[in-house]
Amino acid sequence: MPRKEACITEGVAHLAVDLACYFLLAGVFTRTAGTTVLIGAGYLIFLILSYGCRPFLAMILDELPRIHSQAVGCLLVAAACLLPTEWAWFTLFPAALGSALFHTGALGESVAFARGYFTRIGGVIAPGVFGAALGTVLSRQTNLKGWMLAILLTVMALACFLFAEARKYPRRIRSFRHSVTGLFPDAAKLGLTLIPLLAIALTVAFLPPAWAKGWLLLIPAACAMTGRALGGFLADRFGPRKTVAAAFGVAAVLLTVFTHIPWLYCIGLTALWIPSAVCLGTATAALPEQPHMGTAVCSLALLVGALPGFYPLTQSQALRTVCAGIILLAAAVSIALYTDHCRLFDLRARLRLHRGDKK
Repeated sequence: MPRKEACITEGVAHLAVDLACYFLLAGVFTRTAGTTVLIGAGYLIFLILSYGCRPFLAMILDELPRIHSQAVGCLLVAAACLLPTEWAWFTLFPAALGSALFHTGALGESVAFARGYFTRIGGVIAPGVFGAALGTVLSRQTNLKGWMLAILLTVMALACFLFAEARKYPRRIRSFRHSVTGLFPDAAKLGLTLIPLLAIALTVAFLPPAWAKGWLLLIPAACAMTGRALGGFLADRFGPRKTVAAAFGVAAVLLTVFTHIPWLYCIGLTALWIPSAVCLGTATAALPEQPHMGTAVCSLALLVGALPGFYPLTQSQALRTVCAGIILLAAAVSIALYTDHCRLFDLRARLRLHRGDKK
């Protein structure tokens, strides 16, 4: 099965799953819960279940990687979309479990079949954040029905069954170990890899765009999607260290100094999300042959970073200075942790050797 087809299937399914989950949260659940406190509690329960279950599911999937986790995850979310409105609180559980199962399987498989290329990882993770924003907007601005999303997810479950996992799992997973310096033990590598992801999530939580209301919410979501996809490509072209350090440098300036200028904020947000594909890939350097666990641990870092977003914070110069410090710390960690070795580095070296042999 061509890997391009699998990547496209996983990317579209990622968008559909997140779209359906946030359609339920921002639509059916929000209208039923009523009060702001209950709405916030529901979102928090969903996030904790969706992200917190992933390490436990990862242990199973690393041992039994050919389980059709992505197809089952899509079907669980589809079932949540069909539950009646009166069961709004109960929809959180199948939706969260289905989301956790899908994301653990899709992200783990994207690393396992990446063959050392960050581009594959970026292509799979990119559509999710846009799907979440699109689901939120559609729930408030349109009359889209849950059964329509259930049909879409059923189709995606079939596509995942046929394309995403119905092929032989690699006997040996190519690690991104060469992209991470050998100066640190594996536990330290994993911990340091989580710092950039934590910095991304904290910055997004502390400095949300005040102007992103209604359909405008799709603009920062598109920036995040572009950054995720672009990060994998740039890391393969220029190496992880240059890519991540430059991205964090641009984000530190644009997100903290020019926060009030929307188009500069969008460029900074795109830059901020560029390191995400690198972090997901290099986490497996500390957990060889455990791609699902590597991505699941990264998800926990994103969960911890997202929690401050549940508390109302007034943007101030002090808060922007703190965010600048967090981003620069992530840049410093990335410079110390990553190398500029990437899959295309090996390819260019072989081409030079081949040309030399011909001469």
